[in-house]
Amino acid sequence: MIYRRSDATSFVKHGVRMWVYTGRQDCPRAAIVYQETDRGHAEEFYHDKSAFIFYIIEGQGVWIIENEEYPVEATDVVIVPPGKRFYYRGTLKQVCITAPAWEEAHEHHVRAVEL
Repeated sequence: MIYRRSDATSFVKHGVRMWVYTGRQDCPRAAIVYQETDRGHAEEFYHDKSAFIFYIIEGQGVWIIENEEYPVEATDVVIVPPGKRFYYRGTLKQVCITAPAWEEAHEHHVRAVEL
């Protein structure tokens, strides 16, 4: 299958512009989202079921995973295992893959964060 940006579902969530290319209905084992942000993701959260894998295309920032800071830049990969709290700051263009595919029922809000 070929998935085009024109067919992706787009929205803004906690300061991040997202284009969802695939979801559970397309591929239960993984979902793909392209993301852009000027400041970061203004919510700390965790997911019970999915790992989040981010490939940084452009920019730089800081990932905060379980209260530990990790600086990142273009070409880095960030992997957040299921159950780990995280959010990030920075100006970034990135691809996020969730495995298995993201399901809303398994995502949990921890707190809003100031960027």
